[in-house]
Amino acid sequence: MKLNSSGFDRFLRRPDEGVFAALVYGQDLGQISERVAALKKTWLGEVADPFSETVFSAGQLSANQTSLLDEMAAFSLTGGPRLVHLKHPAVDDVKAAVSALSAFGGDHPLPVARLIVEAGGLAPSSSLRKNFDAAKTGAIALACYPDTPADIGRQCQQILSEAGHGIDPAALEMLIASIPPDRRMMRMEMEKLVCYLADQPGQEVTPEHIAAIIAPAGESSLDDLIYACLDGQGKIADLALRRTLEAGQAPVMIVRAIARHLYRLHEVAAACKAGASAPAAVSKLRPPVFVMRRDHFLRQCQSWSLHRLGTMLEKALETERELKSGMGNVNGILGRFVLALSSVTH
Repeated sequence: MKLNSSGFDRFLRRPDEGVFAALVYGQDLGQISERVAALKKTWLGEVADPFSETVFSAGQLSANQTSLLDEMAAFSLTGGPRLVHLKHPAVDDVKAAVSALSAFGGDHPLPVARLIVEAGGLAPSSSLRKNFDAAKTGAIALACYPDTPADIGRQCQQILSEAGHGIDPAALEMLIASIPPDRRMMRMEMEKLVCYLADQPGQEVTPEHIAAIIAPAGESSLDDLIYACLDGQGKIADLALRRTLEAGQAPVMIVRAIARHLYRLHEVAAACKAGASAPAAVSKLRPPVFVMRRDHFLRQCQSWSLHRLGTMLEKALETERELKSGMGNVNGILGRFVLALSSVTH
């Protein structure tokens, strides 16, 4: 059954006990992550048992010779609710998920574990999307579309208001133009802005504040590192990383800058998959790609797949969490991320 955003919110507040499977997909990876996290809290509770969830990434089911039906029929080691999380399913994973809808749907007994399928953009002809959309009982589907500039503006104003700040129209326009239409990236940038204003209660945000905290698209201190990483030039990336750290850039900010670049590539890749040309998709990016890097950016658009970009965006988020945890050597954590990114086979 297809749900819109408000319908999904109603489901979270009053879940239908007969629903055992959910598909969350779309181009807004940040919104997808938020929706999946909210659904997990609804199905598992606020504090989930570590044994209550099993996660499979693309191809892992077949690689491990694991049956999705068996996984959904298995109980948690410690009792209580359980779910299976299938991320970015490969072809065989899609077949397994569709089979699960047939095996447990209709008049069949419900499974022990619920199923969440997390995917990127899916065409209307996708068998995964068609089967979840067509299910009358047992399954729901939510498409996560990128926020419009108006949506981004409202969310930014709400976050600032909750922190006790206002924002003037010129600054809001500048802020909207600086943030990619991805919910996770928006929250990361707003978290940075709110922290910057922590010692200025009741501040009216101005364009000067935005210019000070939101990194401009052509900032050269990180560009060499970012482009070397995505070109697979490990040695150059390592040297650029050392120079960037010596210049005083914080590790978390470096990861965020790389994630922002990955997201912009992901946005172009999704547009190309939908039929647009790469130059046309790049021309619609806001803020625009720095003119001196435009050709280089286009080459990266052609060499990175949508799936690989999604995987590395998830890796960037995991790295940021690890850096914020305070556990381990921050430069070592950052170095491993840069090495992993520059070693990816596109």
